Amino acid sequence: MPKIAITGAGSAVFSKNIIADILWHPALSESEIVLMDIDSRRLDISLRMARSINQTLGTCGVFCATTDIEEALQGADFVLCTVGVGGCEATRKDLEIPLKFGLKQTIGDTLGVGGIFRSARSIPVVLELCRLMEKLCPKALLLNYTNPMAMHMLAIQRATSVRAVGLCHGVVNTAITMRMLVAMKDIPESEIAAHFRRPYNSPERTAEWKRWWELGRDEHLSYSCAGINHMAAFLRFESGGRDLYPDLKQLLDLPYFNSLEPVRFDLLRWLGYFMTETSSHSAEYLPYFLKNDAEIASRSLRVAGYLEAVGLLAQEIEGLDRALQSGSPVVPEDYSLSVEYASRIINAIVTGKPFVFNGNVQNRGGALISNLPGDACVEVPCVADSAGVTPTVIGDLPPQMAAMIRTNINVQDLAVRGILENSKDFLYQAAMLDPNTASSLTLSQIKALMDAMFEAHGGNLSPDLRFRGTCHFE
Repeated sequence: MPKIAITGAGSAVFSKNIIADILWHPALSESEIVLMDIDSRRLDISLRMARSINQTLGTCGVFCATTDIEEALQGADFVLCTVGVGGCEATRKDLEIPLKFGLKQTIGDTLGVGGIFRSARSIPVVLELCRLMEKLCPKALLLNYTNPMAMHMLAIQRATSVRAVGLCHGVVNTAITMRMLVAMKDIPESEIAAHFRRPYNSPERTAEWKRWWELGRDEHLSYSCAGINHMAAFLRFESGGRDLYPDLKQLLDLPYFNSLEPVRFDLLRWLGYFMTETSSHSAEYLPYFLKNDAEIASRSLRVAGYLEAVGLLAQEIEGLDRALQSGSPVVPEDYSLSVEYASRIINAIVTGKPFVFNGNVQNRGGALISNLPGDACVEVPCVADSAGVTPTVIGDLPPQMAAMIRTNINVQDLAVRGILENSKDFLYQAAMLDPNTASSLTLSQIKALMDAMFEAHGGNLSPDLRFRGTCHFE
């Protein structure tokens, strides 16, 4: 049985699915799973949760918890990285401080000023994890879930020798969304309008969305998707051999459908392809959608909306703790796999039964996507089996998609250079070239914002990474 180390395991809600998924596979049901986190209370919740899942599923997993990263990594076969430095308070600063300067973000975890500082906080920690892996478990595979995905993977591939692949559920969730939208084409306008009149996150609205979501479950679905994390294009989208793109594009003629995916339908209309990630995510990777209140209102975008999700996550963890204290099971006995890839990849490598998924890997000098930079982190179909993880060659993306994606790669490249080379200049320049930031602020405003962010996040930056630089934008 493999030894699987989960770092950042105090993220108990996310860890719940990962642990249950691993135990669900017969070949992994007796795995040794080490939970590691620096937050001892959260770690205790996760350990009790893991044991509860083990009991509910009738499996024989072996669990331990530790705050010692070296203990967790010693002899591991697989390492899952879900770390985040600074917690909810840092995320709040990532969104609220830029807003005071006039920069609107929706999520702030992938690109832009929020993504740059999330990376500056977390990448040094992840690189230290990798250095310990090189020493304590050099053959282990790192499965990275920490965002910003592309920036973290870029730093790992530039600075370490660790075998790694970045995982995100954005591709599979988008595939389900696309299939759902096609299946909804006969739903009347009044029903969709009524849905969006209900308060956000209301029980009625949530239940209705879940019901629609089930329309996207299609065992005959087949697709090819490639690009970068959170900005990948569905190049092919079929069900049972039938191309579903014509059906999807017909929805562009039904204006009331725009409320379901306002940003991604605009991109489909202009570029010809449906994209990952959600409209809320996609809005902040481009210069068009958050630049003024009218554009934001026309697409019902929620500025800093991620803060509500962070608050709900904290409530979920407390609810999970209460359930465990009362002895209630936290997963059903008939548990079915989540959409997360990690357990399927581990199972494929252990059993040799191939599993195909979209992973984030180095572009290998342009060998995977030939019209994107050769050392970029790209998201492409991969095969996991006894040989490990093998990415698929895509060739050229459609030129308009590659051009749009390169605007994001520019920011990723400069931000990672700034962190690896301890250069404040590169970080300021990354913000300067970020599409959403550049469309909203002047150079002097960007300089003032970045100064404020460095001051606010100083305590969460590595002591060895305070950055030096002489940027003068005035």
